Amino acid sequence: MVERRAISVVGIVQGVGFRPFVHGLASRFHLLGFVRNQTGNVRIEVEGEGGSLDRFLNEITHHPPPLAQIDRVSWSPVSPRGDAQFRINASESDGDGQVLISPDVATCAACLDELLDPANRRYRYQFLICTHCGPRLTIITGSPYDRPRTTMAGFPMCSECREEYENPVDRRFHAQPTCCRDCGPALRLLNAEGTEVAADDPLVTFVEAIRAGRIGAMKGVGGYHLICDATREPVVTELRQRKHRDEKPFALMLRNMADVRAICEVSSLEGQLLDSPRAPIVLLRRRAGCSIADSVAPGNPLLGVMLPYTPLHHLMLGDMQGTPLVMTSGNRADEPIAYEEADATGRLHGIADLFLTHDRPIHLRCDDSVTRVIAGRELPVRRSRGYAPQPVPLPIECGRPTLALGGQLKVAFALGRGRHAILSHHMGDLEHFAAYTSFERDIAHFERLFGIRPERIAHDLHPDYASTHYAQKRAETTGVELVAVQHHHAHLAIGRDTPGRP
Repeated sequence: MVERRAISVVGIVQGVGFRPFVHGLASRFHLLGFVRNQTGNVRIEVEGEGGSLDRFLNEITHHPPPLAQIDRVSWSPVSPRGDAQFRINASESDGDGQVLISPDVATCAACLDELLDPANRRYRYQFLICTHCGPRLTIITGSPYDRPRTTMAGFPMCSECREEYENPVDRRFHAQPTCCRDCGPALRLLNAEGTEVAADDPLVTFVEAIRAGRIGAMKGVGGYHLICDATREPVVTELRQRKHRDEKPFALMLRNMADVRAICEVSSLEGQLLDSPRAPIVLLRRRAGCSIADSVAPGNPLLGVMLPYTPLHHLMLGDMQGTPLVMTSGNRADEPIAYEEADATGRLHGIADLFLTHDRPIHLRCDDSVTRVIAGRELPVRRSRGYAPQPVPLPIECGRPTLALGGQLKVAFALGRGRHAILSHHMGDLEHFAAYTSFERDIAHFERLFGIRPERIAHDLHPDYASTHYAQKRAETTGVELVAVQHHHAHLAIGRDTPGRP
């Protein structure tokens, strides 16, 4: 007997290839109907034999795509319509419901194979991407998640990319940021003054400069990095002097796990974290006598190491032929990371000898995450790219929509509703004006993006913190309830209520 079911799927199901996955399942089980993104969920209407519908629901619930996180699946019977096919419908935005967005994730193995295949049309194309990898949070401007609501909106697809995008059996079926050399972003090389320099291949010229001992700035997924040869003591020391960073360690990027093991001790879990789609900086114990310059982490037995997580990184580290690179935030001292070209060439003037940039806009700056393993468990130090904005489960119900602002230093904010808190990326220190303006802008962006309108704001008890002033200003203009929290109490509350914490 033919049945039709209306299904709602809530969780991280936008920007993770969920609609193409559903389309493939429907084809596999010979079902008809549609799937579409809505604000707060994915809506599916599917029609066929009852047993096939049951198997379809079971696959969605228990075997979703790798980047998806299913929080809830619900369904109700509706009248059959006799659709002729199963299709992906245009998204609908009704302004109601909570949207969950995937973090930016590292280049997948399939894309990496294409990147390094001379016979592939995307060979050495630095912005190749598919349904299963690439930037998400940093390029999304609104929801539901579709190309017009990303910073790829200004890059119309060429006919070949469009054909892949519309092909149900292609890996790029409905991959919103998909592009190629003919229709996507492109690299540019700038000198120290920010003027464009002619180069047949900007990446090759940039790598030659780094190999010659120069200091470069490169635009990545969430902002600019400052880069130099990590084995050259004079060059690393010069970077410290230019950046006004006396002792704080620099992060490193290495080509592969074999190169990492040559300079650091790596446990099984540490290796899994390095090679995961999150691709964080992992703090590892340094091997005695390794090739890394002492000034990378003066007097510190640990090195912060990460692997390439974008096509551009993979190409650069490959062209460096295994030379480890310093890959530190593009800023001075503790300022926020630069993410727009004019800001980067201005603030990094006098630090970088040249700039490798591109024309894909970054909507939201996002630093690298930092994590470590203690007693066999991961303990995040800085939760940002690859982790944010994935929700954090709450031990108790957040009965009213709440904005928690954090303190003054190394700030992250959170939006809470129900049993989840959406924790932001690392924001930096609010004593810097640029960090505070980003703090204001990104809070507003998260509230719009995730459809949460705070009814109360939790802020630090300290009266002079910039986050406290922000809370007071919002209360004056909107009447939102304020809850002052002593930050030492907050630390103790987290330690008590977080599973696995003492």
